[in-house]
Amino acid sequence: MAEEEGSWDTTCEEWLISEGYCYAAGLAQLEDGAFYAAAPEKDEAGWGFIFKEDHEEAILQDDMSEKKMTVNEAACLKTVAATGKAPASGLWLGGQKYTITQYDKAFETGDHTVAKIFANRPKQGVSIIVTGTQIICGFYSEEKGQTAGNCTKATLAFAEYLCGIGY
Repeated sequence: MAEEEGSWDTTCEEWLISEGYCYAAGLAQLEDGAFYAAAPEKDEAGWGFIFKEDHEEAILQDDMSEKKMTVNEAACLKTVAATGKAPASGLWLGGQKYTITQYDKAFETGDHTVAKIFANRPKQGVSIIVTGTQIICGFYSEEKGQTAGNCTKATLAFAEYLCGIGY
């Protein structure tokens, strides 16, 4: 799926990082939720922001008890992309837990229809856009002067581009 002119890491950086609307970005295939591209590219910093190997977390249960669960972030992202809901362990990306606050499974952007999901945590969040085959994640931080609206605008523009070239 790589473009002739460069890597998908570079493409993520150009669309989502360079204008300053996102501090990190990732691209995953819908079929498995596993990231294959991350930005910013320099020193592979993007990977540190968006991905953490399987990890164990104490997850709060409905009865207020805690249960140790192994978190697979790709499985979390795949579940969220497919259903708009977090799995039992919650939505974890880059070792951080996010709360899903918005879900629109048929959001129209330009000539395309995508799923639009928004999740946040204190002073930061992630805009998740699902195309026919891809999951785009754009991460913003209020502490870096970024806003949810601009982050979502950038991820939607990137989604339109990907849909336009068949993804």
